[in-house]
Amino acid sequence: YVPWSVVQLLLQAGEDAKTGVREEEVSIFFSDIASFTTIVESLPPESSLRLLSRYFNDMSKVIDEYQGIVIEYIGDAILAVYGCPVKDPDHASSSVKATLKMLQALDKINVWSGKEGLPQVKIRCGVHTGSVLIGNMGFHSRMKYGVVGEDSIIPGRLEEMNKTYGTDMLCSKSTLEKLVKNQFIVRAIDIVNLSPSKGRQVADPDVVYQVLARSKQSPKTLSEAARLHSMALSEYRDKNFQKSAAMFAQVNEQMREIGFESDMASAVLMKRAQFYAERPPEEAWNGVWDQLTEPQ
Repeated sequence: YVPWSVVQLLLQAGEDAKTGVREEEVSIFFSDIASFTTIVESLPPESSLRLLSRYFNDMSKVIDEYQGIVIEYIGDAILAVYGCPVKDPDHASSSVKATLKMLQALDKINVWSGKEGLPQVKIRCGVHTGSVLIGNMGFHSRMKYGVVGEDSIIPGRLEEMNKTYGTDMLCSKSTLEKLVKNQFIVRAIDIVNLSPSKGRQVADPDVVYQVLARSKQSPKTLSEAARLHSMALSEYRDKNFQKSAAMFAQVNEQMREIGFESDMASAVLMKRAQFYAERPPEEAWNGVWDQLTEPQ
């Protein structure tokens, strides 16, 4: 089943109902509802369906608003793409704007859920910009519009990483570099091996970022906290662990003063810096957390 809005976009873009893909740079979005399996187990099937239907409806409207295409729903997950089939030179910014608006729309869903006696939900999102093969896939009697390629799975990895930092969205450096300047408040969250299979050396890991808000909608103090977190991460990468731990602690306090109930990201990095200050990593350490568990 293909939504009529998608069919219209494909026709406008001149896409034929034939199998075939082409390489395109796009921005890909992936989201998942936190602990949805547990939520489903606590509800009768009809209530789960009502909640999921409302969620998909509201999220899809936001994606449509920013010229995105819902590729598919995977259980409670959403996979969407921006920049193709309809061209959008600012697809990275569009995908991030949509993600922030989806997080805002979730508040309205939760208000509705409360009135309907349904549970509150939270989502985790990942956004990545890269080259993929995109187009009609399958065979003549059954085809779908989809994406394939290594870059298409990175948004899912970013979504999963949110669990570590208590964040609700993460994006890659390739997305950050293509955002319209000065439109967003962004902080560098951590250094990870996001895509090690591209032939990249261990010495060249990836920085992942959290887009906190649109610049025009946020207080100056949030921008200052984001900048301090990014500076702390730089000190952390340079093995200045005591200094970075103090800076992360300061970020944590600033985020609480701004109104964030807790800022798990700065707390996690602060504890890691304190750990390394007492147990320095090897000389060749590349900034990636190399322990099996988080420090307590």
